[in-house]
Amino acid sequence: MCPDLTIETAWTCCTNIDWETTVQGSGGAPYTVRYGLLYGRDAEIQGCMYGYTCTCPAFTISRRSHLPCKHIKAVQASGARCGWNNTLEPTLECDYDDNGEPCCPECGGPVTAFRVGV
Repeated sequence: MCPDLTIETAWTCCTNIDWETTVQGSGGAPYTVRYGLLYGRDAEIQGCMYGYTCTCPAFTISRRSHLPCKHIKAVQASGARCGWNNTLEPTLECDYDDNGEPCCPECGGPVTAFRVGV
């Protein structure tokens, strides 16, 4: 017999769903580092549904070794992607902007609601 679960609403920053930035490569070329839903081989290699990808040639090669390219490492180290999730940080409540819309308490950006069983 399964226990009854209470369904509650939780909030997450939209940077956990789909986010991207442009990174200047060492040769001057711009590359797009993206965090979001992974598809096909990227999901299989990384072993998760969401993760980072990069448009640089090294990312294609580095996927074989399951290591992120230097552009992804730089973005991760910079903290540019907020990544707030109130199920992981329950002490922070969702904020509201001037129009009364919910927003991220960390970056002020948009949030999305999801349902969790507790």
